Amino acid sequence: MTPAMPFGGEVIRRASRTTAALQIFAVILLGILVSIYIDISNRQGNLKDAVRENAMWSVYQLDREADELFHSLKEVPFEGLEAAATRERLALRFDIVYSRMDVLRKSKFEQGFSADNEVKARLEQVQGMIMHLDPVFSKLTQVDPASVNALELLAQASALSEATGALLVYTNTLTSEERAQNRLEVEALQQKAFLIVGLLSISVLLLIVGLRRQLRGVQAAGASLEAMAHELTVSYQAAEAGNRAKSQFMATMGHEIRTPLNAILGMVELLELNKLPEDALSRVRAIRRSGEALLDIINEILDYAKIEHGKLELEERPVDLVTLAENSAEMMRGRATEAGTRISVDLPHRWHARHVLADPTRLRQVMLNLMSNAVKFTSEGTVTLRMRQQVRQSGVWLRVEVQDTGIGIGEEGRKKLFRPFSQVDASISRRYGGTGLGLTICKEIIDRFGGRIGVDSAPGFGSTFWFEVPVQATEAPATEQDVETPNVFARIAPLRILLAEDNKINQQVILGYLGHLGQAAAVAENGQVALELASRQDFDLVLMDMQMPIMDGIEATRRLREPESRNRNVPIIALTANASEEDRRLCRDAGMTGFQAKPISLAALHALLQDVIPMSSTEPERPAVDTISDNHSQEPRSGIAAVADRRKEIEDILGADAFEELMAAFFDDAVDLLNSLNVSMQDGRKENFDTLLHNLKGAAANIGLEEIAMQAQTLRKRELTLSDIDELSQQIRAAQTALAA
Repeated sequence: MTPAMPFGGEVIRRASRTTAALQIFAVILLGILVSIYIDISNRQGNLKDAVRENAMWSVYQLDREADELFHSLKEVPFEGLEAAATRERLALRFDIVYSRMDVLRKSKFEQGFSADNEVKARLEQVQGMIMHLDPVFSKLTQVDPASVNALELLAQASALSEATGALLVYTNTLTSEERAQNRLEVEALQQKAFLIVGLLSISVLLLIVGLRRQLRGVQAAGASLEAMAHELTVSYQAAEAGNRAKSQFMATMGHEIRTPLNAILGMVELLELNKLPEDALSRVRAIRRSGEALLDIINEILDYAKIEHGKLELEERPVDLVTLAENSAEMMRGRATEAGTRISVDLPHRWHARHVLADPTRLRQVMLNLMSNAVKFTSEGTVTLRMRQQVRQSGVWLRVEVQDTGIGIGEEGRKKLFRPFSQVDASISRRYGGTGLGLTICKEIIDRFGGRIGVDSAPGFGSTFWFEVPVQATEAPATEQDVETPNVFARIAPLRILLAEDNKINQQVILGYLGHLGQAAAVAENGQVALELASRQDFDLVLMDMQMPIMDGIEATRRLREPESRNRNVPIIALTANASEEDRRLCRDAGMTGFQAKPISLAALHALLQDVIPMSSTEPERPAVDTISDNHSQEPRSGIAAVADRRKEIEDILGADAFEELMAAFFDDAVDLLNSLNVSMQDGRKENFDTLLHNLKGAAANIGLEEIAMQAQTLRKRELTLSDIDELSQQIRAAQTALAA
């Protein structure tokens, strides 16, 4: 486990909260600082107010002109007013004073001192004096000057001068006081601003410290997450290794159990072919039933393992539902007869679609499982297999029912059905056996069909297990796939057969089967002995076990396929208890012709011989190995058509999943081969070209990509260039795109 880090999630959350608080505090301080600077700016603006400065200048000019007027009057002798020039000069001086007063009035001087009524009173006094002098000076210039009292005029001018002087002094004093006050306030605001700046600096510093702490916490958390991710990766790899080990264990278990089981069932089948006393025959049949029950358990476990790994696939092909039902019932009839139970088949008189597209193997598996359960829990009763079809809005649906007159199932027991490793109660397992996986597998299969499965039952009244699946009508198949194996096997001409098998009992079983079919075989206990025998004589068929000591079947097959081998073209059939797709791939890659899972039955062995060796000739002919001609005159078929033919050929033998895996594997391998070609071209290793192109040719031909195979063969015969590799790569990509469309 990863140790606790000093900077955990709680530290990071706490640092985040602190950082958020500091950010909010800093924003508030910044707002206060901005408002303070705005206030300072406004106060400095007031100190530099141009309007007030102009007004003060006008007061100063008014006072100065009033003094000038007073001094001008004071210098004029009493008799001087009679002189026109003197009168004009005095009138001009007064006009100037009046104009200064008018400018002061228009500038709204008193509004600048709205907080002080004294300024307004003094200003009104000055204005009153000037307005009082206005008519006097008008008389002085326009009326008889003798009517103007010079002393009175001088006294009024003196009073005006004193009033303007007092106004000037008062306003200057007031302005100075306001400026001093503003300066004090600005200084106070500046001190506050300095304080705010200091606090803001501290908050920014704390914010930086908090961010650094948070960053360290994030880095520590990141390191912890990396360590955790590493642990998860290690755990995932361990889990993957466990899954691989589990898969390998399942395959090994299947092999190790099926190998002796093959011997048991094979020997029993051989014994049943002999004339035995009735009591011995019943014992033999008991052995066979036990072996078949064990085989069913193994198959259920392996099927469930496939389901767990998502490898349970459906392969649709035309199915005759009547034949499927009758054959399924016939396969269970022997077991039912032994239990004193009768099996009946209830089919409709008229079908909406007798022939449908479906996976007959999986349908038969579900029906056999349901009928097997029905027979198991029904003693001296009846099991009915019933089929019906319904036309719904989505299409045709097939409903299959398996009805029995057995013990029935209560409500609590029905709730436990269709669960892995679950049975109605423990007594069921003790009395009847089983793994509790059968119905689970059935449900998974029906789910893959897109259908549903259920049960209707009551204790003492039997049970009806049913399932419904959508089906698609199709034409009747040219050859039926679901027919019973005939009891009488057609004769096969004697063949030269090599059996490579290390297990002595399996040797006896297969030799006994071959003997019953009129055949004999040379036996090799391992791959090395098989090679020695194949080097001394010709064979028509090799039955090869995969797992053998000294040399296994895969390596022996590779050596048999070598060009200098005497039996390089002989058909080689793999016989093994390993039934996985990986084993099939290994066999195909090694050069084996076919694959047969053990335990093998007599009918399966007969069918195998019929498939491999033509029966029309008295002398067996060696089957030809699929090849692509090197003749340039041979025109390859179009890519899609060739692949379609090859797909049908492979799917008929191995199934659609196998072909899809082959196709995916080819394109994956093609990328690796093209990369190897490029690396070899860069390194100048021309000796690798032929091997790589040969592998590509064989892989392409194996899935029907004849054009690519022909191109690879053409490139083997000439000097390879980078443009050739690019062209080949484009051709492969085009084929992949076309097949995916």
